[in-house]
Amino acid sequence: MIKFFKKIRQNFLSEGKTGKYLKYAIGEIVLVVIGILIALTINNWNEEKKEKAELNQYLSSLKENIKEDIQVLDSLIKRREIIIAHSKKEQLNFLNSTFNFENTRYALTSYLDFYFQPNSSAYDALKNSPYLGKINGSNLNNLIIDYYSNAHQIKDAEISYNEFLENLETKMAYDMDRTLMMAYIFMDPEKLKSTKTTQEEIEIVFKNIHNSAAFRNIVSQAVSQERNILVPYNRGKVIGLNIIAEIDQMIEDVK
Repeated sequence: MIKFFKKIRQNFLSEGKTGKYLKYAIGEIVLVVIGILIALTINNWNEEKKEKAELNQYLSSLKENIKEDIQVLDSLIKRREIIIAHSKKEQLNFLNSTFNFENTRYALTSYLDFYFQPNSSAYDALKNSPYLGKINGSNLNNLIIDYYSNAHQIKDAEISYNEFLENLETKMAYDMDRTLMMAYIFMDPEKLKSTKTTQEEIEIVFKNIHNSAAFRNIVSQAVSQERNILVPYNRGKVIGLNIIAEIDQMIEDVK
């Protein structure tokens, strides 16, 4: 093909057709430029397609992390809602100066502490990749920032609440003998019945716990989880679901 074009040029020159030669030369240059531009366009298109595919891999991993987080949040919400319900019943007993053995027994769940640890491995990988800039300024990026900011608020609330519990639990353990309480909660019922301990003695212990300042403060604080911890838990779920929807839409748009 190159020899063919070269022969045409030589014929134009040998026949003294300089004008036609110049026109042909310009046309040949234009064809070469067009060919280069087409090659660059195809190369850029392939590179962009590759980058989008790699970005989608990061986003798909992030989506899976968020889905796992939502499952954890669902579990934590259910657990804390149960604790709150038991604590509210016991709080009513405090206010009414009454004692109910079962209420006090179940209100001991207020001592349980939980921590939400979001899986940020995919987001950390995305931040360390060259692709984070491709979603900067997007609704997805704003949601991701909001999500991990909310997770940080959850962490602060949990630390504050759980440290409060630990301090009061330590005080309660120092102030009273919890042997019968722990035996009643954790020992096999049949084995406990085989001991010399009576139900009346157990109920006296639980009444003493019910009347202790440390226990009352823990129960009262447990009720506050409804506002201080459940709210950011639920907010995290909503933001997480919005992130998943945005990622699904972004990946679908690329297909």
